[in-house]
Amino acid sequence: MSKRGVSNPELLRKFLPFQALDEHQLLLLASQMTLWDVPAGTCLFSSGDIDSREFFLGSGALTLTANDGGSRTVEGDDAVAQRQIARLRPRQYTVTALRDSQVFVIDADTLEQLEADTNKDDAGDMEAHFIDSPEDPDEAERAELLAQFRSAVKHNTFVLPSLPEVAMKVRKVLEDENTTAEKISVLVNADPAIAAKLIRAANSSIYHGAAQCDTTRNAIVRLGLVNTRQLVVSFALRDLYQSKYPALKTLMTDTWSHSVEVASISFVISRMTKGFNFSDEEILLAGLLHNIGVIAVLAFIENKPSLIADQEKLETVIEHLQAEAGATILEQWKFPPEFVEVAREVMDWTRDKKASADMCDVVQVAKLQAYMRNRKRLPMRMDQVPAFKKLPLGELTPELTIQILDDAKELLSETRAMLYG
Repeated sequence: MSKRGVSNPELLRKFLPFQALDEHQLLLLASQMTLWDVPAGTCLFSSGDIDSREFFLGSGALTLTANDGGSRTVEGDDAVAQRQIARLRPRQYTVTALRDSQVFVIDADTLEQLEADTNKDDAGDMEAHFIDSPEDPDEAERAELLAQFRSAVKHNTFVLPSLPEVAMKVRKVLEDENTTAEKISVLVNADPAIAAKLIRAANSSIYHGAAQCDTTRNAIVRLGLVNTRQLVVSFALRDLYQSKYPALKTLMTDTWSHSVEVASISFVISRMTKGFNFSDEEILLAGLLHNIGVIAVLAFIENKPSLIADQEKLETVIEHLQAEAGATILEQWKFPPEFVEVAREVMDWTRDKKASADMCDVVQVAKLQAYMRNRKRLPMRMDQVPAFKKLPLGELTPELTIQILDDAKELLSETRAMLYG
C-alpha cells in the first residue's frame, strides 16, 4: 500500500464536507491529507476499532461488513462516498477494499481543528455533515443525499430546471393589469403546440363554447386572462418530462401520466365542489405540479451514474427527496406559497392544518383516487386521511367518491385530453 501527498486539492471538492471551503482552506486541507493506493483485499479498519483517522473514498470500491455478517459495497461514485466512511467510534463495520482503490486519509483531530478554523457560515455547513449517521447504511445514504441536495442548491453547484420560456413570459406579462388578449396571443403563438392546445381547450365542452374559436386571441377571451395563465403553464410543463438517459424515459413518462391523472381528478373535484378560495384551473395546475420534484431530483443526480443504473435505489431516492426538491423548484419559479405547500406536503397523509379543505387537501384526495383507479396500494385508508374528511361533498365515503368520478367520467376524460393535447 503506497502513500503520497495530495497534489491536486480540487479532487477534495468531491467530498461534501469540503465543498464550501475557499481555495486557501482547501490548500490547507490538502496539505494535511494523504492519498493511499489500497490494493484489493486490504483492511482499512475493523469493527470495534477506536482509531484516529478519517477515510474518504476517492475511487474504487469498499466492502463494509457489520458484526451480524451483513455487508454492503460502497462505490467511488455513490452518495455515501461523498463523506467519510463509517465514522462512528468504536467502528461499526470492518472496511475492506473490494478492488484496487484510492482513499484520502486525514487525522481526525486535524480535521476537527480545520473545521473549527473555517468561517461560521461554512462551518455550519460542515457540521451538518459530520453528525453521526444512522446505523442503517441505506438511511444514512438517503440522509446524505438530502444534505447534498440542500448544499448544492445553496452553493449553486447544479442548475434547477427552468420553467419553459413561453410560460415565464405569459406569467410576467399578466402581472401587468393593463395587458390585453392581443399581447398574450402574440406570446402564445410563439409556441404553436401550446397555441393549439389553448384553442382546443377553449373549444371543449369544459368551457361551453357556443361557437368555435379559431384564433388564440378568441380562445384567450373565452378562457379569461387568469385561466389562460394557469393553462399555458400546465401545457408547457410536458416539455420538462424528458431525459437524455434511456433508463429514465419510462420513469419520466410514468411520472407525467400520474401528474395528468391527479390534475384531472383535482380539476373534477374542484368543479363539483363550492367554497374553495382558488379556481378550477389553479387546482388543475397544482395537481400537475405536485410531484415536480422528480424533475429536480433527476437534474441533481445526473452526475451519479450508479444511481441512474439502479432502478430500485433511484425510486427510493426520488421518494426521499422529491418533496423538498419540488418545493425548492417552485420557490425558484416564484409560484405562490400554496403551490409550494402542495409540493412539500402532499405525501404527508396525516397533515391537518386547517378546518376547511385547502389546495393540498384536494390534491391529496385526487392522488389517492388515482392510486385506487390504477389499483395501486394506498399509503393509508382514504377515510382515515384528514384531507378526505374536509371535502365539502356531504357524507362522503371512499365508495361514493369513486361513484362521483365515474359519473363525471366525460369531464375527466376531456380534462385528460386537454392536458395531453
